Amino acid sequence: MDQEGKPDQPSERAGLLDRKVMEKGESTYRIVSKNVSEYHFIVPYDLSGEERVEVGQIFSIRDGSLTYLARVINIEHSSNYDGHWDTTIKGTNFFDSDQIFNRVIAEPLGSVNEAGQFRKSRTLPTKFSPVKRAEKDQFRFLSQVMGDIEVGYLRNGTRLVEEIPVALHSQAMDHHMGVFATTGMGKSNFMKVFAASCMRLYVKGDSNFGLLIVDPHGEYLKGKGLIKGLTHLQKYRSGLACYSTDRQNSSDPGVEELAISEEEILPEDIALLYEWSPPQRDALDAISRIFDSRSWLEDIKTPEGMARMVQEGFKDSTVSVLVRRIKNELARNRYVKKRSSLANILANLKKGKVVLVDIPRMTDRSELFLLSVISRYILDDYKRNLTEGESRKNCLITIEEAQRVLGAGSNTSRFESIAREGRKFGVGLCAITQQPKLIDKQLLSQFNTLVVMGLGDRNDRRQLEESAKQDLSSLDIEIQTLEKGEAVVSTLSIPFPVPARIHRYEDYLRRLEKEELPEKLASKGGFKPFLE
Repeated sequence: MDQEGKPDQPSERAGLLDRKVMEKGESTYRIVSKNVSEYHFIVPYDLSGEERVEVGQIFSIRDGSLTYLARVINIEHSSNYDGHWDTTIKGTNFFDSDQIFNRVIAEPLGSVNEAGQFRKSRTLPTKFSPVKRAEKDQFRFLSQVMGDIEVGYLRNGTRLVEEIPVALHSQAMDHHMGVFATTGMGKSNFMKVFAASCMRLYVKGDSNFGLLIVDPHGEYLKGKGLIKGLTHLQKYRSGLACYSTDRQNSSDPGVEELAISEEEILPEDIALLYEWSPPQRDALDAISRIFDSRSWLEDIKTPEGMARMVQEGFKDSTVSVLVRRIKNELARNRYVKKRSSLANILANLKKGKVVLVDIPRMTDRSELFLLSVISRYILDDYKRNLTEGESRKNCLITIEEAQRVLGAGSNTSRFESIAREGRKFGVGLCAITQQPKLIDKQLLSQFNTLVVMGLGDRNDRRQLEESAKQDLSSLDIEIQTLEKGEAVVSTLSIPFPVPARIHRYEDYLRRLEKEELPEKLASKGGFKPFLE
């Protein structure tokens, strides 16, 4: 306020300009505090539009030969006043404009030297070092540490940095990956983008693993309405092998009708489908001892087979429940036939293809049954052939609603064993869930790659914070405020969790279809992103 009580004019706000320096039309702020683990700088209280600072935004701090990077984790109202100044009227106003501001709290990410080399910070920038919004040039070092499975672009707040694709490392997929998001935040879109990138790598001859996707919703094969499926990516269609329980889909060229044989089903596959009493569980465990492993399903359903179980000391009622449930599962799952698709599925995975198992309108129990048979078949083969020295690609098994099979007391030891020791045999898990809090914490700690796409539940976020290989504790506000399609990607191959905008699958599909043919890419030095 001036002496006559009139509002200050912009030209008179000298104190504010001390903290906001105009350099080549860009706003520059100054570091004012605090320590090596937390930076503070102040910005005008009345910024608007693109000038407004957001949680998750990354700023650069230039200090000599180093450029420090820091991610905004919180923003506070602040001032030079003491006490309850904001409830005391001064003339016709609450405050003097040059005495209030916003305090930005930022987490240090590291520093980049003039050679473009990044390292974690062990010191802090000099006080009053200039602070600017980080631009594409400050992120160039990330291009050197990104992987080969492109999933999106770097995101700085709400702005895209299209020059820096976010890409996961195919070599790390046997170390397990988790995709976590509340409903409607883009999990299915992410997986289609991820699969499309894997198909592309196969056609280029650069695939390092086979990807198994079991789709209970019928979203991935042909899509729905205007939403495209994986079969629409014609340029890289040879990187996809499809199997379906839907007769209409399996009649299409390139889609095989899914089948498993009775000989490939074991008692342990039935075991995970129901809650069993102790006597019933004992009876299940005894089947492998009493019957031939290849014909037990036929034998136990006969009167002679049931009588044999009774002779082994099991009650008629126990055996009757067991046999009834087995018959129900076989009748319900019509993909159980005399022939089998499993050998072909396995062969395609070993080649490094994306294998899509399309099972629309299937119940949760039937889905688990099928996933159990397939994953056991894969793991047993990879264990066996590890000792035989067979040359093959690694494998990543995708599990939708993973809390069903990786939760405490879920009675699904097979999936737990893949999570705990699959890496030794080249088999990884991709767990997709909206409830990571239900997944056993020790199992979750085995996941080296996390794609977090918005979690409103504090307990879900805390579970990830406590289990992640990289520190996510400071990202709590950012994660709960992510919008659809936005993600935080954490993997050990990238020095800090990076904010990303996941490609919209339909846009990414069009982009891939416009690429040069794979045989021409090699002479060009690899993939050159096409920016629409």
